[in-house]
Amino acid sequence: MPREVTVITPENIPLTLELAGLGSRFGALLLDITIQTLVTLTLFFVGAMAAAAASLSGLSGWLTALGVIAVFLIWFGYFILFETIWNGQTPGKKAFGLRVVRDGGYPINVFSAAARNLIRIADFVPVAYGVGALAVFFHPQYKRLGDLAAGTLVVKERAAGSLGAGSYVPRATTQNAVSGMLPPTVRHPSDVLSADELALLRRFALRRWEMTPDDSERLAYRLVVPLVERLNLTFVPGAPPRYADLVSVLVAAADAREEESRV
Repeated sequence: MPREVTVITPENIPLTLELAGLGSRFGALLLDITIQTLVTLTLFFVGAMAAAAASLSGLSGWLTALGVIAVFLIWFGYFILFETIWNGQTPGKKAFGLRVVRDGGYPINVFSAAARNLIRIADFVPVAYGVGALAVFFHPQYKRLGDLAAGTLVVKERAAGSLGAGSYVPRATTQNAVSGMLPPTVRHPSDVLSADELALLRRFALRRWEMTPDDSERLAYRLVVPLVERLNLTFVPGAPPRYADLVSVLVAAADAREEESRV
């Protein structure tokens, strides 16, 4: 049975996150270690050839020192780098649909990425991540020692959906939604919404796929209702509202306007 944790967003909406279990985390780690091993072996062979050539000029000591630093960066910097620039994912986590987030559902930052990965030495003992595996197995939120130190969680990614026919509320075609266009009766969001309001809509549009559909709709409803009058939104009679898709359409329209202004 999947284990879930519920956090409260800054908008006071409960957000349900599905925690990654031991099996999927081990698979992601195995793939990452395979990549690190291949990179290390490649570096070893290149370094061996360079050292053989450098021994004639007395530079082999410097190359050895550089090799030690490079191996350290590969085995520790790899996780820190990818989890920072890929918003909590490494190639292994991406392949298995996992992501690291901070407690509360917030995106990981460089400090928490560094903290959770520098503790890997403790997780690894006595062998093959023995302590780390035990911590994940017994902790109610599947945390290893690095997660406890950094205040992070490893969660399963929600599968991203796509806009389809009839998947949003305004009287517009799917092609209009994709291109960022709005029906003529709807006021353009860039004309009537503040920069802070547009930023909030963008943040939701980026994070909606991390939520369950019900959580996404509840939060989108809270965002859309205060804007209905200003945007002059009209809804298709008898059609169930799709507030989350509506927010995505509004964000697409605002982004299209910004792109036009830069041309």
